[in-house]
Amino acid sequence: MKLLNIKNIKWLLIISFLFHLITSVYSVGFHHLDEHYQILEFANYKLGNNLPSDLPWEFEAKLRPSIQPAIAFLIIKTSQLVGISNPFDQAMIMRILSSILSLLSVILLVYIFRDEIKSEKLLKWFLLLSFFLWFAVYAQVRFSSEGWSGSIFFIGFALLYYLKTKEKSLIAYLSIGLMFGFAFIFRYQIGFLVLGLILWLLIIDRFEFRKIFLICTGIVFAILIGVLIDRWFYGEWTFSVWNYFQFNILKGKVSNFGVHPWHFYITEIFWKAVPPFSLFLITLPLIWFIFKPKNIFTWMLVPFLFIHFLIGHKEFRFLFPLINIIPLFIILGFQELEKDKFKKIGLIIQGKKWKWFIYLFVVVNFIYLINICFRPADYYVSLYQFIYNNYENVKTELIFSNEDPYLRAPEPANFYKSNNLSTRSVVDADSLQDVVNGKKYDKFLLMTDTFLLDKKYRSQNLEFKKVYSNLPKWVENFNYNNWLARTRIFTLYEISKIKN
Repeated sequence: MKLLNIKNIKWLLIISFLFHLITSVYSVGFHHLDEHYQILEFANYKLGNNLPSDLPWEFEAKLRPSIQPAIAFLIIKTSQLVGISNPFDQAMIMRILSSILSLLSVILLVYIFRDEIKSEKLLKWFLLLSFFLWFAVYAQVRFSSEGWSGSIFFIGFALLYYLKTKEKSLIAYLSIGLMFGFAFIFRYQIGFLVLGLILWLLIIDRFEFRKIFLICTGIVFAILIGVLIDRWFYGEWTFSVWNYFQFNILKGKVSNFGVHPWHFYITEIFWKAVPPFSLFLITLPLIWFIFKPKNIFTWMLVPFLFIHFLIGHKEFRFLFPLINIIPLFIILGFQELEKDKFKKIGLIIQGKKWKWFIYLFVVVNFIYLINICFRPADYYVSLYQFIYNNYENVKTELIFSNEDPYLRAPEPANFYKSNNLSTRSVVDADSLQDVVNGKKYDKFLLMTDTFLLDKKYRSQNLEFKKVYSNLPKWVENFNYNNWLARTRIFTLYEISKIKN
C-alpha cells in the first residue's frame, strides 16, 4: 500500500518510540506486585542482597521460571560495570528494553500483515493504533512476564506467517520454535497460544510435518535452557513448570488469591479500556471467532482465552500478552464489518455521527496517553525513588504510623531500599520526639498518608518540613470542605528539633 512507502511510517515509529521512552522514564514501579517481587527481588537474591526468607513463598516452592530474574541480574551487573548503581536507573533500563522488544513485535506485525488490510483508511488506523494505543504503551514498557512472553511469541508468530509461503532454511523454523519456547518459559500460559497455532498448522493449513517438527524441537530446546537457568538460580535441579502446575492447579493454590466469575474479563475490559470504545474490544473478537472459525487467530486465541475464563483466579494483566496483536485484530474486525453480510452496521460506521465518535476516541486516547507517559505506575515506588535519590548517603530513619511502606507483600522491597535507611513505627508526638532526641540517625523522615500533617504528631519542640508529596502544592488552594484531610496521599516530612 502506498501509505507504507512514504516517510510517514518512519516518523510514526520515531514519535512512538519517544512516547515509549518518556513512559519508561516516568512510569516508575510496577503494575502488579509479581512484576517486582518475583523478578527484581529474585534477581536481588542472586546479587546477594536478599535472604531466602525475604522472598515470597513461590521461591521455596520453585515454581517461578528464573529466566527473567536472570535477565534482570545481567542488566544490573552490566549497569554496575559502567557505573550505574542507582536501582531506579537500572529498572528504567529494563523498561526501555521492554519497550524496544514490544516495538519490534509491533513493527513485524505491521510489516507482515499490512497486505491483509484492503483499505488504505483502515491501514492508516492500523498504524496509529499499533503505535499509539494508550493502554498498549503502558503495558509495553513493563518489565513483566506478560509483556516479554507476548512480545517474543508474536515476533515468532509474525516470522512464521511470513516464512510459511516461502522456501527458507529449515534452521529458521528451529529458531521460531526457540522463540515460542522462550515465550512459554517466560509465562507458561502462552503455551495455549502455541498449542492452538500448532494445531492450526497441522489440521487446517496442512503445513509440512518436518517444519512443525523443527518448531517443536526448538520449543523443547528452549525449555531445556530454562531448566539450566533454573538450576543456576535455585541451586538444584528442578522443573519449575511442573511445580507451577502442581501447586497452582493440582493443589488449587491459585484459588487462595481470589476466585472470580466467568465474565470477569468482559467487565474488566469494558470499564478499564474506557467505555463505549471498549465495546469494540469485546464484540469484534466474538464476531471474528463466529464468522472465521478456521482462521489462524481463532485457533490461537480461543484456547488461550478459554483457559483464562475457565480458571477461577483471574487478573486483568493475564491478558497483557495479547496487547501487541489487539490493533491488528480490531482493524481486521472492522474490515469484516464492511462486508455485505454486515451491511447495516457498515452504513452506521460510514455515517457522519460515526466520524464524531472517531474524533472523540482520538481525543480520549491522547489524554490517556499523556497521562500514562508522566504518571508513576506505583506511587509507593515514586516515594522510594525520592528517598533514595535524596538520602542514599545519609543515615536516615523513616518513621510511619500505619504500615511500613517497604513491606508490600508482606516481604520487604529491598531492591529499592538504601542500606542507610531504616524504618520505624511511631504512634504519637511524644514517641516521635523520643526517637528524634535519640540522635541515632543523621536524618529523620515522617511519612503520612494524608496531605496535611496529622495533629497527633505536632510538637512544640519539633519542626516539620514537607519535602515530598504525590500531589502538587497548589492543590492546597482548592481544599474545599477539607477534602484533603480525608484523602490518602503520600506525604513526607523532614523532622528536626527546634533550636532554642
